[in-house]
Amino acid sequence: MRTKVKVQIQNFRKRQIYCWILVGNAILFILLFVLQQFPSVVENFYSRGFYPYFSYLPKLLFSWLPFSMGDLFYGVIVGFLCYHFFMLLISCFKKHWQKGLDKLLLILCISASLYAYFYVSWGMNYYRHPLHQQMGLHIPEHIEEEDYLRVVDKYIQQANHLRAQIVLEDLNKEEAKEILVNTMKTDSTFAGTLSKTQVKVKSPLSSELVSHFTVAGYFNPFTHDVQVNEKIYIASYPFTVVHELSHQMGIGFEDECNFIAFLKLKNHPNPWYAYSVSYETLKYLLRAPYFRGKEKYQAYYGKLSDEVKADYEAERALWLSYSGWINRVSDFFYSGYLKHNNQPEGMARYSMMSRLVVAWEMKP
Repeated sequence: MRTKVKVQIQNFRKRQIYCWILVGNAILFILLFVLQQFPSVVENFYSRGFYPYFSYLPKLLFSWLPFSMGDLFYGVIVGFLCYHFFMLLISCFKKHWQKGLDKLLLILCISASLYAYFYVSWGMNYYRHPLHQQMGLHIPEHIEEEDYLRVVDKYIQQANHLRAQIVLEDLNKEEAKEILVNTMKTDSTFAGTLSKTQVKVKSPLSSELVSHFTVAGYFNPFTHDVQVNEKIYIASYPFTVVHELSHQMGIGFEDECNFIAFLKLKNHPNPWYAYSVSYETLKYLLRAPYFRGKEKYQAYYGKLSDEVKADYEAERALWLSYSGWINRVSDFFYSGYLKHNNQPEGMARYSMMSRLVVAWEMKP
């Protein structure tokens, strides 16, 4: 009898702890939500103040590891939550309501704590001042078609010129990774905007698995690991590395990370890095002619050299070989994630890089 009472007391205290954790997270959610309404506060006190110092914690804990701790973290968390959700279902099926309640509270506590930590660790960067405002870059509400197509022509010519200087077989991703990391560490273009506490790139535990999600690279906001898929097409590699490093350095919006990669590499003396910019930029710039009419798109696509066209076809074939239900499901959830985090355009946010590029080219 005493043992039963003792167990009941222990369970009651455990549930009390769970409830206090949930209450604490609820209060933190409210504070974070209020803070999100004030971009100036987020910019000055979080992105430029708290975040660069907080980043030393994941740097000390995980940066020195030769493998991606972020991938292991995701695996452990998903496994943990799936296991306890399964046990919750079993408890409900057997009508063990007290055990079921404990499992439910545990799942809610872990989920709420991870959600709160995500914003404290990195997620508040989604609510800082837009990059174009910080740079004093004016984005017109309406861009004349003539101006837009002039920019398209410029990067077609650059892509053709730079591609002729590159021998794909001579390119080395590992060497490029070191150079690109150093490029971002020594950046002065975005002084104050980018945190330089940690600037490092790793490979996924399995690039093969990541490829089935058709993901070129990703940033883990819990461990601050940057992973770049080693199987991506080599023309995209430099651009992707700088894009992901921009996330690590405190930039949330996808189009802004693209734009940072654009500015950092477009005039790089290494033709591979500069070509990567033209190659990726044209992916987004050519979408407007495509949706306005197939003939216009074909006219501009036809201006590309045979080598550049071959690169696009090779990359397309690469991703098609991995395409399936996995990437369709992951794209759906990731688009929802972006919409939840101040990017209502979802996956289309990447394409908004084109308006930043055109605004940059049109500036006085």
